[in-house]
Amino acid sequence: MLLIVLTLPIPLAAQSGSGGGRSAGRDYGVNLTFAVYQYDAQRSPAIDDVVRLSSTFSTPQEEIAYIRDKHKLEEMAVRHVRSVGMHSGETFNDAVLLGPEYMVFQIAARDVIRGHMKIDLQVAYGKSRLLETKDLDLDNFETVLLRGGKGMFGLKYFIGAGGKQESVPMERAILVSITPEIVPFANLHNKAQQISQAADEFGNPLTLGEGDKFSPPVATDRVPPQFEAGRAVRGSALLSGLITPEGKVINVRVVRSLDPIIDERAVEAFRQYKFTPGLLNGKPIYATYREEITFSPPTQSAQEIEDEQKKQKELEKEKQKQKQPQQRRRPWPIPISTEFGL
Repeated sequence: MLLIVLTLPIPLAAQSGSGGGRSAGRDYGVNLTFAVYQYDAQRSPAIDDVVRLSSTFSTPQEEIAYIRDKHKLEEMAVRHVRSVGMHSGETFNDAVLLGPEYMVFQIAARDVIRGHMKIDLQVAYGKSRLLETKDLDLDNFETVLLRGGKGMFGLKYFIGAGGKQESVPMERAILVSITPEIVPFANLHNKAQQISQAADEFGNPLTLGEGDKFSPPVATDRVPPQFEAGRAVRGSALLSGLITPEGKVINVRVVRSLDPIIDERAVEAFRQYKFTPGLLNGKPIYATYREEITFSPPTQSAQEIEDEQKKQKELEKEKQKQKQPQQRRRPWPIPISTEFGL
C-alpha cells in the first residue's frame, strides 16, 4: 500500500510535500482551496474541460447545489476538500484514499501577483492520470471547475433499511473546483510546511537535501468526534500530532481552540485516526501532521439538495407572479407542486 504513492507518474517534491521557491510574486501568496467532487458522467450533460463560475461559494454543499442547477450534473458528491497557503513557485502534494486506491494531487502556484496567478494541477488515481492542466489563469476569488476522467473512486448512495443512507462503490467522473485568495505573505494560513514535515521521533523537523523526496502521511481512517445527541456544534478546531512510521498518532495537541469540551472530544477522535506513514526517499519515517476538524450541521444528501432547489424555484416563481400587474380574468386553480423523496 505504501508503494502506491511512490510509483505514481507524479514527481514528489522535497520539503514537507512542497517544493520550489518564490518565483514571480515576492509580496503575495495564495490561500488556495480545492474541492474534489464525483458525478455520474453517463447520466449528465457534457461539460467543458474548464468552466469559470460566476460566483464563489462558502461551502461544498452550496457549490454542489449551484452546479447541479446550472449544469444538470447527476449524483454529485464531495469526496475531498483541502485549503493550503502557498508561495509563488511552491508545489503542494496531497493524497486521499478513495476506495481501493489513493487519489494523489500535485498543485503548483505560479506567477502569483496582486489579484492574479497561474496554477498547474495533476490528479492521479492509482496509476491512471485523471486530470492535468498547466498555466491555468485565475483571478482573486475566482472559482474554476476542471473536468477529469473516470475511476472506481466513486460511491453510489441509496436509502437502505430503516431509511438510513448507504453507499456502494461505483465508477464515477471527477470534477475539481479551485478558488484562490491572493493575500500578502503575512496573511497566509495553513501553509504547506505546517500541514506536514519530516521529523525525528521527538517531532523536531528534519533538514532535507535538494534530492530528498518526502511524501506526507495520508489519513486512511478518520473517526468523527462523539457528542451528546441533539447538541449543535459549529466551528473548527486545529490539532497537530506526530505520525509514527507505523501510522499511529502521538503527541496530540490543540493548535487553535474552539471550546474546551469540544477540543477534548476532537483530540479523542484524532488519536484514533489511522494513517499510512510519511515517506522519506521511500522509507517510513516520523512526520508532523495538522488536522482542522470542522463542526457543522449534517451534510445534505443529493435528494435534500434537489428538494431545496425546487422550493427555491417555486418561491421565485411566486415572487415574479406578485410583481406582474393584476388583470381581471377567470380564476384558475392554484397549481400544486409535487415533490418526490427517495
